[in-house]
Amino acid sequence: MKSLKIALSCLALGIITVSCEKEMEEMDMAVSAVTQNAAVALQPAMPDTLITLKAPSDLKLIGENLRNYLVTKNAVEESECGPTEFVAVQNKYISLLGQELVPALGGSNANYLFGLYMDINFVAAYVDESEQQYFGEKGEYTNFMTKRQRELEKFWDMPGQIRVNGQHSATLNDRDKVAYILYTYFSGLPTLEDAYAYTDYLMSLNEAFSTLPESPFFSVDGFATSGDLIVIGDGLVQMVSEAGVEPGIVWTGVLAHEWAHQIQFDNYTAWYPNGAAEDPAESTRYTELEADFMAAYYMTHKRGATYNWKRVEQFFTLFFQIGDCGFDSDGHHGTPLQRMAAAQLGYETANQAQKQGHIMSPQELHEIFVASLSNLL
Repeated sequence: MKSLKIALSCLALGIITVSCEKEMEEMDMAVSAVTQNAAVALQPAMPDTLITLKAPSDLKLIGENLRNYLVTKNAVEESECGPTEFVAVQNKYISLLGQELVPALGGSNANYLFGLYMDINFVAAYVDESEQQYFGEKGEYTNFMTKRQRELEKFWDMPGQIRVNGQHSATLNDRDKVAYILYTYFSGLPTLEDAYAYTDYLMSLNEAFSTLPESPFFSVDGFATSGDLIVIGDGLVQMVSEAGVEPGIVWTGVLAHEWAHQIQFDNYTAWYPNGAAEDPAESTRYTELEADFMAAYYMTHKRGATYNWKRVEQFFTLFFQIGDCGFDSDGHHGTPLQRMAAAQLGYETANQAQKQGHIMSPQELHEIFVASLSNLL
């Protein structure tokens, strides 16, 4: 047994404001004979060039990326906070990655490849304009998500406005697609031939290691952009489901939450003329709690997903409320108790309405949220 470290990497893309801080997890890991043999075969083939992601000029502002929850500091007023089962699930998959990759490739190379795979799949999902989107590893939730998207379009009166892309670990086994992404969106590979050569090295890693690219971490993105795009990764849904949430509730909740961010983008100037708050952490918390509130309103409403409180509570308790205690991070989404309070407010607003068939406008809901914010905190 030996003590090894593996760090989760973070995107830092120029105009894209995605917040994430590296957090080191120190673990004891056993080195298997299979992994040692893989190290002998693969380590000499490690390319000398370290490529980096550049910010494509057509990328729009991202409101958040749900994978970036690893925060550590404190700034806004602290409240009761702690981790949930979702954190344990994340740690399990970090450990599996470390057990395979670190002994074979070394700690720095393992961390580099971890970040590279996540970045490649981030861009692949972001720039994908294919009409043949699917959801779930084998497309098992495609019809479900198509239905939910149509419901949300009708519920918020936004027909055809939002594109929803699926993100899949299988993309990282597509040689042509990976080579194209590396050549177009990464620096350090001047020719397409260089990109294919680098891709072939990554394909050899995929064949050698069971966690590449099968780890759910490589399809764990979940975000909305000002370019009317929402991306939801299979790995995100898988890990939240392993934390105890029914997959259908996860798909619905993530989509509803990110859709709420699209509504915020559309109303940003009117709702937040000077920003949601002066402090970055407080500003992010404000918009995230409002997105939770609006998502729960849709999930509960008789013309929305028609969930009862038990199902709404399950989603917000075990996913959105993952124990984000990073009070000082500009990615702070609110504590478990605060997010539960926002969800409860959305549930009550829909459930206790005198006219059950009436759908409040985004403006009406925004005013309810603003008036209730001090109670949520």
